Amino acid sequence: MMNIHSDALKSAKSAKMARQLISRLGLCRRAAAAVEFALLVPVVLAGLTGVVNYGLAMSDKMALQSAARAGAQLALIDSSDTSAISTAVVASTNLNITTSDVTTTQFCECWDGDSSTAVESLAACTDSCSSGNKRYFMTVSVTEDFTLLLLGTTISLSGSAVVRTQ
Repeated sequence: MMNIHSDALKSAKSAKMARQLISRLGLCRRAAAAVEFALLVPVVLAGLTGVVNYGLAMSDKMALQSAARAGAQLALIDSSDTSAISTAVVASTNLNITTSDVTTTQFCECWDGDSSTAVESLAACTDSCSSGNKRYFMTVSVTEDFTLLLLGTTISLSGSAVVRTQ
């Protein structure tokens, strides 16, 4: 009989200790702060990764734009040498691009001499202008595949510049 009473006393003591422990944990603010921190860290890191991705992509986009301008400057001197223009674009940046990422396109517009806009765009620069002088332009474009951090997907970034060649 003594064992039953002793076991009941031990159970009551254990239950009382468990209630005290739970009530202490409920009042402890350190545990709540640790849980909040553990929940917020992934969200903050994901946001920070997004900001870093955006910054790196914009930096590469500005470098591509600058490289296209360098090619356009060379097109001012000699627009017929498209391989030299492509080489100048690649050489003017530290990005991992090749001459196959660079495109040069020549286009022409007819101009009447008085207005501030073109009268008509020509389908081909060999066409003749019915309403004025022909103006020659060159577009230098460059593209790069940018790989996003953590996601591993790629997006296409590009830069271009247009220059009047004649």
